[in-house]
Amino acid sequence: MKNCLTLAILSASLFTCKTPLQEYNFETIIWAAAWSPDGRYVASGGNSEALTIWSADTWQVTEQHSFPKTITNTAWHPTQPKLAVTLHLTSETSVIIDMENKKKTALPGLSPEGARAAAWSPDGKLLAIGDNEGYLSLYAPGGALERQVKVDPKAIIGLSWHPEGLQIATVGSKLGFYNLETEAVRTIHHRDMPVLMLSVAWHPSGDFLALGDYGDYEQKLPPLLQFRKPNGALIKSIKKSRAEYRNLSWSSDGKTLATASDGVRLWSVEGRLLGHALNDQYLWGLDWSPDGQQLVVTTAGGAVKVLDRELGVVVSRP
Repeated sequence: MKNCLTLAILSASLFTCKTPLQEYNFETIIWAAAWSPDGRYVASGGNSEALTIWSADTWQVTEQHSFPKTITNTAWHPTQPKLAVTLHLTSETSVIIDMENKKKTALPGLSPEGARAAAWSPDGKLLAIGDNEGYLSLYAPGGALERQVKVDPKAIIGLSWHPEGLQIATVGSKLGFYNLETEAVRTIHHRDMPVLMLSVAWHPSGDFLALGDYGDYEQKLPPLLQFRKPNGALIKSIKKSRAEYRNLSWSSDGKTLATASDGVRLWSVEGRLLGHALNDQYLWGLDWSPDGQQLVVTTAGGAVKVLDRELGVVVSRP
């Protein structure tokens, strides 16, 4: 049987891989959640064919936008009322939505197999999209394609901008680095055996980054959380999760890393486990509130949950 890395790359979806957690319905998975920079809204989306915008005050739905099949990621512009939405398992391409007039602008040049990785540059001048054929595409806020480069040999699953905005880290079949000034691409293997990586996040200081992988249950390789230097050198490798690390997010003060896998975990900058909650659930989406006081997570079962810094659940929808 092909391993999870091959299946994930070829199918552009990851639900074919077995995990040690409970069974779930693919149609209920909410892949992504993103807190708006002003703290007023949360965008979530997945396999329900709808983008949902939640009020962070009342946790009621304020609006929904119809999309075909899977919403894989959402990313708010840091200063403008724009939201990037990536898609796959559909013939339609990813878009930028103007949240004031609701206009959708299609993003040209992406793989017909879809895309998953998305993030705006710290200054908001560029949107980076990583697609399922390994191309990194950079767009102006209006949707014009500025440049495109092949970074991963197979697919880009996650990406993160360095806080200075001059380098992008990508993960997929390899850990990649793209330098915007020199346009140089560098890739490394993060393990001795090829294992799909799903998530990456630079620390707010820019001094190191965290990445999470899928593991390989057939090969008895547990999912790993790793801390690495800007040159890719390994700082620490952690074996704690029973399920893949689908998302990572640093708090705004840089003191705490949150990870989504078999529940939500909090980690110190040294990689010390600070807490673990919802450990009976399979989490996908994850994001901190701008003030770093709350976390929003989404589940394979279709729920959106909000937790405080002590990992107590304060809101659960539905």
